[in-house]
Amino acid sequence: MTVVEKLGTALGAIVVFLIAAFFVSFWWSTKTPRRPASVAKNAVFLWAPHVGLPAPRRGWWLSCRYDGGHDYCTLSDMHGNTEYDGEFTTYRTETAELGKQLIIDPDRTTEQKIWVGEKLVPLVYLQNGTILIPRENYGAGVRALQ
Repeated sequence: MTVVEKLGTALGAIVVFLIAAFFVSFWWSTKTPRRPASVAKNAVFLWAPHVGLPAPRRGWWLSCRYDGGHDYCTLSDMHGNTEYDGEFTTYRTETAELGKQLIIDPDRTTEQKIWVGEKLVPLVYLQNGTILIPRENYGAGVRALQ
């Protein structure tokens, strides 16, 4: 094998490797991360906005629960660290008795967020059409929806 043939083979192998690496990194960047042990089993993963071609995974875990006649939602980072945990109320009716109907729609939930203190918290869309707004900043949530 001549030097030119060896060089051609080496360049071909490098190109194949780079193409394979691109596809593997793209696949990895779109795969939902493993749920941390500290995150509730009913949590959904909310993807952060895309920043371009294959990039590190970014997003949050969101879970909601019914406790003592009120709805609470917890927003955690990818590693399970709690970023926000608070009471939510339903849009318009301001009653919070949804109980077992707290099934989050992860696609719609990423649409709108409001500031609650120093945290940017999403408005939570449920699969039954209900929208939950953080009670601490209900007015800002209503304005975001109008």
